[in-house]
Amino acid sequence: MKNLLPGLLLIVALTGCKKNSVETNPITKTEVTAVDTTVKLFLESKSNNGNIDSAGIQLSLVGDSVNVNVPGISTNRSFVLSFEPVNANLKVNGVSQKSGVTVNDFTQPVIYTYTNPNGEAKNIKVSITNFTGIPILFLNTSAPVVSEDDYVTGSLNINVNGQFATFPSNVGLNIKGRGNTTWAMPKKPYRIKFNNKQSMLGLPAAKNWVLLANYSDKSLLRNAVAFDMGHQFGADFTPHYRFVEVVMNGVYQGGYTLTEQVEVDPNRVNINELSTIDNDDSNISGGYLLELDQRLDADYYFYSNAGLPFTISDPDAITAQQLAYIDNYVQQTEDAIFADNFADPVNGYTKYINVDSFIDWYLVKELMKDNDADDFSSIYYYKDLNGKLGMGPVWDFDIAAGNYVGTESNDPTGWWVRNAHWFSRLFQDPAFNARVKQRWQALQPTLPLILNNIDKNAAYLNLSQQQNFATWPILNVYVWPNSQIAGSYQGEIDYLKSWLKTRIDWMNANM
Repeated sequence: MKNLLPGLLLIVALTGCKKNSVETNPITKTEVTAVDTTVKLFLESKSNNGNIDSAGIQLSLVGDSVNVNVPGISTNRSFVLSFEPVNANLKVNGVSQKSGVTVNDFTQPVIYTYTNPNGEAKNIKVSITNFTGIPILFLNTSAPVVSEDDYVTGSLNINVNGQFATFPSNVGLNIKGRGNTTWAMPKKPYRIKFNNKQSMLGLPAAKNWVLLANYSDKSLLRNAVAFDMGHQFGADFTPHYRFVEVVMNGVYQGGYTLTEQVEVDPNRVNINELSTIDNDDSNISGGYLLELDQRLDADYYFYSNAGLPFTISDPDAITAQQLAYIDNYVQQTEDAIFADNFADPVNGYTKYINVDSFIDWYLVKELMKDNDADDFSSIYYYKDLNGKLGMGPVWDFDIAAGNYVGTESNDPTGWWVRNAHWFSRLFQDPAFNARVKQRWQALQPTLPLILNNIDKNAAYLNLSQQQNFATWPILNVYVWPNSQIAGSYQGEIDYLKSWLKTRIDWMNANM
């Protein structure tokens, strides 16, 4: 081993490995061995490995699996492993390996089989990841992305870092900015639209995707926490997500949350899709996707008599008849909610709304105490063909869970969404109140998972958050609308967990 270059990254025993032995340390010397052995497999810093730098590399050996992360943002997934003795009988997929020469593709983990002189074979899985170990999106655009309105053409490659199926090369797309307040922040969120439906990182295929920047949420987790909660609570059409790194035109942008666009689609909000010819009584009743949005950020909208603004998310090209229908249906719903007989089980509000859907959406938003959920924005409703008005999907949580200074939503105690116009009336019905309480009790076993998921995701993002905050050094400064400055990533995680634990305890005591 004395002749190895100082850039040694990994040595792993191929014989005699102890099950479940674990070693995770930065590589600061030229040799790391788990146990005494006769054969060693290692990765060197040399030209046929891209002259990778060993600084900051971490080794993780668990039983018969090896995971090693190499620094630097790269699309390279081909590596050459070396071994001693050089005449060791090593094969990959039946192909004999030559030390320091044989190239293998590590887009997915590679299984090395060592056969000793006695004919005994041993398999070991080697995974090599780049940069922070999570998937890396390489976006190339024909021009800078400077607008929320105008798309720019481009293409996408993804280094899946061994976690998902290989992504096709140079997939064509259009990209633009997105968001309202978030678009004005230094780290930009984006909307991606593929030329054809495309699966991403194990998620169902669709054309439209979103990259959430989470700039003001220094935990980088609030949207993920809420989406996990939405799935645990059964909230309708809750988006799925993946954590990713984003590199645009060769420049690292930071860590992002890739998630599904809120839209009518079989893999998203799975309701009937209306066309411009669906205007008669047999098909005009759905489907519609609405957003209560005080910003009126849509081409079509209407106000209820109570002054609530509803924008049309789908259908895009709504006809006058369809707009009149959904306007009238929402108004009938509001009228029923505030009628004298609103609690009537036949002719009251239950005639118009999917009560279970309202309750599941409410519990996610109330537990997160989302500042915008009190009749401001990102409040989605859907109505399917011949169906009632439902709520969902849950969306937009960067200024939730104690991350908004200046309103009572920052306080982990006290009701928030319950004060919204429709919900304040619904809670006057003892039957609705009882159903909410019953649902909350049924969800008790899922509540510990919320805090556990935060720890799991924070650990997964450990290297990613370091790179993100090296690019965006804001942990020690105020970013609107932060209610506190923790000064470290762990401090942000601790604050989020403490806030949610207090919130859960308070809701348990007051539900």
